[in-house]
Amino acid sequence: MFSPTQWSRASNQRAVDNARAAATELSRLRVEREDVELFLAEVAERHTAATQPA
Repeated sequence: MFSPTQWSRASNQRAVDNARAAATELSRLRVEREDVELFLAEVAERHTAATQPA
């Protein structure tokens, strides 16, 4: 059985672990979104350049 101190420490550690995992996932998603935005900007730029007369 956990004492109140052991329980609070274990609970806090789980919260820290969950926050760390969430922050890691959000960072990964942000990087992925930025990569997609850069790719789409490059495609739009190439499309614009290709349709303009020389």
